[in-house]
Amino acid sequence: MSSPARKASQPATAASGVSAQVGASSMPRVAYHLPIFAPGLGDKTPASRVAQTTDPQAPLTDGLKRRIEYLRVSLTDRCNYRCTYCMPEEGVQVLPRPELLNFEELAEVIAALMQVGVRRVRLTGGEPTVRKDLLALVQRLGQLGLTDLAMSTNGERLAELAAPLRQAGLTRLNVSVDTLNPQRFTQVTRRGSLERVLQGLQAARAAGFVHTKLNTVAMQGFNDDELGALCRYAFEHDFTPRFIELMPMSGGALFYPGTFLSAAKIRETLQQEFGPLSPLPSSFSEGDGALPGVGPARYLGVPYRGELRQVGIISAVTEPFCDTCNRVRLSATGQLHGCLAYDDAIDLRSVLRSTVQAPKSGPQQSPAMSDVGASVGSEAPMSVSDLDPLRQQLIDAVRSGLAEKRPAHAFTTQGCGGPTKHMVSIGG
Repeated sequence: MSSPARKASQPATAASGVSAQVGASSMPRVAYHLPIFAPGLGDKTPASRVAQTTDPQAPLTDGLKRRIEYLRVSLTDRCNYRCTYCMPEEGVQVLPRPELLNFEELAEVIAALMQVGVRRVRLTGGEPTVRKDLLALVQRLGQLGLTDLAMSTNGERLAELAAPLRQAGLTRLNVSVDTLNPQRFTQVTRRGSLERVLQGLQAARAAGFVHTKLNTVAMQGFNDDELGALCRYAFEHDFTPRFIELMPMSGGALFYPGTFLSAAKIRETLQQEFGPLSPLPSSFSEGDGALPGVGPARYLGVPYRGELRQVGIISAVTEPFCDTCNRVRLSATGQLHGCLAYDDAIDLRSVLRSTVQAPKSGPQQSPAMSDVGASVGSEAPMSVSDLDPLRQQLIDAVRSGLAEKRPAHAFTTQGCGGPTKHMVSIGG
């Protein structure tokens, strides 16, 4: 099965302009961020870069002074699904276990970046729940003092893992649900069980997870007729629905012609389903207490049964948010990506594995890593006893690489402008 398409259709037209008038004239005007610079978008002069600070404790910023506060950590490149937009059905070579960062290395990178202002971490994959001894890692990271420790999952194993993950210290969940139709679900995941995912979502509620977000990759001809149903399911179960524009990963090879659904079309569809949408106050962000998080989604109020509910849209293609980018992504092999849309990365694994530290004179341990020396399952610890110099080298490597973080990406609605890497290798 080469495509999840339900019916033949034409690609949606990209939105343009600093403010978007969506759908009918009664739709609210919503202000959107535009890239600081992207090829083909007017001014070809990138924003001025500034020299990185020499203060080792200064907050982490890139060369355009965008503050980096959010780290997405891929735990594995393996997945128990084969979603059509994420990875090919066959032929993906998984990495040997020794090439992946072990738990101590993962925790050390996170602890280092916490010293320069990163306070929120999201665990991704592949599928993070297939990583061996996941609960031990969550417990370890939960002791670092993060403001937020979240995870994105396909939900297949959530029924048995939700309660233990909550007890281990995980604070929030995002769960992928692209359709509520079992046949379509199997079609798009190639092997998943919708029933198991829905059971997992209920287990997450029972375990005490709140503000759980349902992520849907919106596709013309596949699930564009389900946007309303997905919202209603989310509202009825106290989840927050979010719709994501299809991104041209894998060099565009998985971007099927005619399936792209723009944010503008998503808003138009939701208005037809629920009535007028309400722009949320300009101060609203995912960081507000009512809806925690620091991701790129922009939210609209949707009238539902006398209440105003929230729907998020992640519009990386037609309404980019590059000027407010606050995140970096760590691959399972220790490559730190400044942008999802490019293949280049900062090699932190080499820093971790080539640095030999002299032992301390006393028995002290780094406060944030007091349990790092303990072996967890099959995860072998590093032979590193003095971690402070290593952290500084990690921070220096990150600052140096982020000085060249690009102003913007260049995704297109025709499936061009993306990286060669598969989404499964970096976790979105």
